[in-house]
Amino acid sequence: MPLVNLHQEIINTSKVNSLNNLITKMKLNITATLFAIVYNVINFLFWQHISIMPNATSMVYIFIYPCFWIITLIIVAILGFRNKAIWFSKAFRVSTIIALFFCTPVPFLLTKAIAAPSTYCASSGFSTKDGHTLKYETWVYRTGGVNVIKYWTANEPDCNDCDSTHFKRDSVWVYLDKKKDTTRIETYKNGKLTNEIKK
Repeated sequence: MPLVNLHQEIINTSKVNSLNNLITKMKLNITATLFAIVYNVINFLFWQHISIMPNATSMVYIFIYPCFWIITLIIVAILGFRNKAIWFSKAFRVSTIIALFFCTPVPFLLTKAIAAPSTYCASSGFSTKDGHTLKYETWVYRTGGVNVIKYWTANEPDCNDCDSTHFKRDSVWVYLDKKKDTTRIETYKNGKLTNEIKK
């Protein structure tokens, strides 16, 4: 075997052994890990709650999220400072750093960005006409541009706070692509799809 290849094999073997030794000696920071798990579960529950809230009401999370993140970071910083001798010792350092990273907003925001749908409801509104409540939602692409405006009708006036079961799909829904070309047209009456045209 050529000396160069032998030398490279020795280096690779040494790296593998060093990594194995690090993994073997590494200990799990249980406190920081549990804290990170609880923190991310709460973030997820907040996110789920937002998805079922009206758009105007969900705006409260603009304040809740930063406050929650700041409080978490302060608590983690205090715990890290008080336990720095153990948490940042050679045995716990790697698991501590990983756990502390997951106690920041970064993993949640990255996950949210990846998992988020390509469109979202940007605005909604109500109006009353002839004893009926009309509801609309404007859905837009995250990159900009309208995707579709959806319409519903409730058979009672001033039904702004009514449950969604009171409303039936109505009127014409025109779907646009990101180039603003029509991709589909749906026509509804009394909650039923009466016609659909795909471009």
